[in-house]
Amino acid sequence: MTERDVPSRQKWLPSQLPALFGEEPVLSDPWPAIREAVAAFAAQAGAIRDQALRDAAEINGIDSELPSADSGSWEVWQEATDDLNAPMRVVLMGRTMAGKSSLLAALSGSHSERIGDGRQRFSRDVFAATPTASGRIEVVDTPGVGAHDGAEDFDLAFNAARDADLILWVASSDSIQEETARALRDLGRIGKPIIVALNCRQSLNGVGRLNLLRFPERVFGRREGLIDEIRRHMAAAAVEPLDVVYVHALAATEARAQGGEIDAVLHEASRIEDLTDALNREHCTHNGSRRALRIVDGQRQQVDSLMLSLAQGSITLRAQADHNRKLNEDICARLTRVVRFAGEDMVSDIAIAVGRRREWHLSLTDFGESLQQAWEMEIDALRSEVNNALDTRFSLLRADVESTITAADSEWARVSPDHFALRDLTGFESVLGNRLVRAGIGGIRIGGALAGTWAGIQIGGIIGLSSGPGAIVTAVVGGLVGFGVGVASEPLKVLGDRWFLGKDGVLQKRRDEVSEQVGPRLDELKGDYERAVEEQLDVLRGSLARERGQSEHCSSALGWLAGRWTQHRDALGVLIREMDKETTSALLRIAGRERLARSLKRATRVPGVCILAEFEDAAFSEAWLYPPDIGERLAGAKAPNAGGEAAGALSYALGLIDAPARLLRADSASATICVDDDLSAGIAETWSDALTSHTGRHIRIESTRRTSGS
Repeated sequence: MTERDVPSRQKWLPSQLPALFGEEPVLSDPWPAIREAVAAFAAQAGAIRDQALRDAAEINGIDSELPSADSGSWEVWQEATDDLNAPMRVVLMGRTMAGKSSLLAALSGSHSERIGDGRQRFSRDVFAATPTASGRIEVVDTPGVGAHDGAEDFDLAFNAARDADLILWVASSDSIQEETARALRDLGRIGKPIIVALNCRQSLNGVGRLNLLRFPERVFGRREGLIDEIRRHMAAAAVEPLDVVYVHALAATEARAQGGEIDAVLHEASRIEDLTDALNREHCTHNGSRRALRIVDGQRQQVDSLMLSLAQGSITLRAQADHNRKLNEDICARLTRVVRFAGEDMVSDIAIAVGRRREWHLSLTDFGESLQQAWEMEIDALRSEVNNALDTRFSLLRADVESTITAADSEWARVSPDHFALRDLTGFESVLGNRLVRAGIGGIRIGGALAGTWAGIQIGGIIGLSSGPGAIVTAVVGGLVGFGVGVASEPLKVLGDRWFLGKDGVLQKRRDEVSEQVGPRLDELKGDYERAVEEQLDVLRGSLARERGQSEHCSSALGWLAGRWTQHRDALGVLIREMDKETTSALLRIAGRERLARSLKRATRVPGVCILAEFEDAAFSEAWLYPPDIGERLAGAKAPNAGGEAAGALSYALGLIDAPARLLRADSASATICVDDDLSAGIAETWSDALTSHTGRHIRIESTRRTSGS
C-alpha cells in the first residue's frame, strides 16, 4: 500500500508558504484551551438539559427523559485524556468470525487463546493489547457484530468504539451481511476515522500455504466488489475509509508460532506489516488531532443527541397539542349537538304529556268533592309519564354521549399526530437527523435514556400523557349520573300540592270555571318542567365547557413546552457552533497552523465528514492554497458579502472535493452546485445539509455521476 497523500494544491512548492504569507506566529498550546472549552460546553449543555426537564415538570401528565450532558461525563473524559502521550486507541470491529482476535494475536504476538474455533460469539468481552511493532498504539478487541442473539455484543462493541481514536474494521474476504452493513453505517455516523482490513480466511492447509507464498493474487485478488460494497455502506453515512489493507491474519499468527522464531517468508506474505505501517502512519500524522477530537466528541455526541431530542420533542409536542385541540373541538361539537337534540326531545315529551291533560276537564262529570282527588290522580299519572320519559331520554343521552365519544376517539385514532407535525427541521440538527435516516438507522424515537450510550440513537419515549381527549368521557358521563327522575320530581310534587287547594268555592264551580284554571296551571307546569330540564342540561353544558377549557389549557401548555424546548435546542446550537470553532482552532494549532487558527471566524463541523471554516480574507487564501491536514476534511471560505451567502457556498464545495464544480443557480435564499465527479448520494446530501446549516441558505449539491450502488 502506498502512503495516503495529504491533500494540497501546492504539493510541489510547500516551501513557498512562509514566503507568501510570512512565518508562522509562535504556536499556542491548544490543550488547556480545548479542555476548558469542553468543560464549559458540558456544563452549559447540562444546565440547558436540566432546565428543559424542569420545564416539562411544570406540566402535569408529562413524563420526559432527555440525554445526559453533565459535568460528571466531562470528568470521565478528562481523566481518560490527561496523558497526551498515551497510546493511540485502535478498536477492532467487524462481523462475528471475521478474524478480529486472530488479527489482535498477529499484531501483538500473543493472546492466541482468544482466537475463535468457528463458533459465533466466541469473544464476548473487550480486551486491549499492545502491538509488538509499536508501543504507541493500543489495539482493542471487541465482540463481533451480526451474530444471532448478539445485541449485547453489538452494544459492547459500539461502546468501545465511542472511546476509540481510530476504528479498524475487519472484514472477511466473503460477502457482507445486512447486520455488517448496518454496523458500518452506524460507525460512519459516529464520526470516527476508519481503516478497513480485508482479512483473507483461506486455510493454509494443503495448497493454501503454497498459494499464499507463490500466487498471492489468487488469495488477495478479485476483492474489488467487496471493497466497493463496504465503501457504499459507509458512503451512506457520508464517510470514506482512510485506507484499505489486505491481510491474512491466520498466516501472520502462524508465522510467529514456529518455536519462538518468526517465519519471515510467511510473515511477509501475510501483509501484516502493511497494516502496521498504516496504523503507525496514522499515529504519526494525526495522533494529536485524534486525541483532541476524542476529548471533544465524547461530549459533542451527547449534546448532538440532546439537541435532536429537543428538536424532535418540540415537533411531537406541537403535533400532539394540535391533535388534541382538533379532537376536543370535534368531540365538543358533537356532544353539543347531542345535548341540544336531547333537550329538544325532552321538551317535546313534556309538551306531549302536558298537552294530553289540556282537555282533561272535558271528561269530568262530578264537580264535587271528588274533583281534587281526580286531579291528584291525574297529576300522579302526569308525573309518572314525564319521569319515565325523562328517564328514557337521559338514558339515551348517556348512551349517545358514550357512543359519540367512542366514535370520535376511534376516528381520531386513525389520524396520527404526525399529520400535524412540521417535518422540516432547520439548523444543525437536520444534518444529524438526515444522516441517521440515510444511514438506515431505524426507530429514531423522541426523547431519552441516552446517558452513556455510544451514539444516542435508540431514543425512548419522551412524552407520556396521563390524560387526554378521552378523559372527557368520565366528566360528561359522570355528570349524567343522577339525572332522570331526579330532574323534576320535587318541582312536580310542589306543583301538584298547590293545585286546587285554594279557595273554598273552587269545588262548586262548573266545568268552564275548571277549564279556566287547568290551562294556565298546565302552562305553568310545562314551563317549570322545561326550566328544570334546561337547568340540568346547562350543568352538562358547563361540564363540556370546562372540559374543553381544560383541554385547551393542556394543548396550550404543550405548545408552551414545545416553544421552550425549541429555545433550548437553539441555545444548544449556539453552544455547538462555539465548540466547533474552538475545536477547529485547536486542530489547526496541533497541525502547526497558528495563523489560520487566529484568523478563524466561525466553523461548522460534521464529525467524521467535514469542517466548514470561515476565515479572514488573507487567511482564506492561505487555507485555499495550502490546505491544512487536521485529521478531518476542511473546506474554507471568506466572509461573504451581505446577501451572498448562498453563492459563497461554491468556495466550500470546491474545498470539499478535488473536482470541477460550478454554480448552476443562486439567489438570496438558495443555490445549486454541480460537481463533475463520482459522488455518492449520502455524501452529496450530507455536504448539502452542512452547507445549508453553515450558510443559513438552502444549498443543494448535485453530481454529474454517481458512485455505483449509491
